[in-house]
Amino acid sequence: MAFDGPIPRGVNAVKRSHDVAQIISRCRGRPGHLGRFCTGLVPGLLRAGQRPEAGLRLHHRGTVEAVLQRIAPGLQGTYAQTIKLDSRPGAAGLTAARQVSSAPGDGSVLLTTPTSSITLVPQIARGDALRQQDFKPVITIGSAPICFVVGPAVPAEVRTLRDYLRWVELNPDRSGFGSPGVGTGSHLIGAALGRLAQADLRHVAYRGAGPAAEDLMSGQLPAMSMLLGNYLPRAATGKLRVLAITGATRSRYVPEVPTYAELGFGLLTELENYAMLMPASASTAQAEQLADLLRTHLARPETVKALAEIGVDPVLDTPEDLSASLSREFGVWREVVEKVGLKRA
Repeated sequence: MAFDGPIPRGVNAVKRSHDVAQIISRCRGRPGHLGRFCTGLVPGLLRAGQRPEAGLRLHHRGTVEAVLQRIAPGLQGTYAQTIKLDSRPGAAGLTAARQVSSAPGDGSVLLTTPTSSITLVPQIARGDALRQQDFKPVITIGSAPICFVVGPAVPAEVRTLRDYLRWVELNPDRSGFGSPGVGTGSHLIGAALGRLAQADLRHVAYRGAGPAAEDLMSGQLPAMSMLLGNYLPRAATGKLRVLAITGATRSRYVPEVPTYAELGFGLLTELENYAMLMPASASTAQAEQLADLLRTHLARPETVKALAEIGVDPVLDTPEDLSASLSREFGVWREVVEKVGLKRA
């Protein structure tokens, strides 16, 4: 299987800063569509006597941005006077990761990213991909399942994953499944499902989950492999049906949905984890201090509730725990990549 489709966009760098200026930034939409506009804040010079404010620039909405919006308040006034959420899209997260890996190790620049950016992407991307040793682990913010969802293009009588696979066999021209982009965990889970089920599932890569979900809802795309957080806000429409979900156990958000393992696909258990990382040159003391602050914030009921809105469960681990988790995750994705036969590109 080739490394197909357009390069995805996403992942954010979080910067401490000391100034605020208001802007209107253009949010990119799908090719051929007018870009959406949104209002945000970017740092400017913080003058004496001004109240520190959090700066937020939203280029395009996604689960990483949503996670950051829920944890940034826990750092403002404790870790930093002001916070800037800076979107750095490109190359399945490598654009942001490269920038942060080469930043000063003084704690002024942090990376929040799906961990697959450094555990999965290096295994399928050609060139100088970044790896775990390029960063100082801080904390796993939370985890979220990846689910397989069908929309109105798939007949209502298709209620289970087995039903869907039989339907695809009878309708090979409708076998496309979307994902937020090439090299994402959602892409690989969907591709692995096709290989393990011996079904010809064709990957349709999008630039982000939003455009793919729009096409899924409208019936232009039959199915999608997506994060649960992308499904939950659309669940009330009744247009989408979740057929399977990753994880060792069922999700509390959709307890009626079986796991892939329950359905005979035991290899597909990996969750998408969101981690905060520092440049490798940062000190262990800095990482531990930041992890302590974030654990306190993540344990607060209001933070747990806010993350639940996007299907993310907090993980109150340590830098050492995250380091071990990244090593384990690298091995899990390697097994999936080998099973799928995904080629480097």
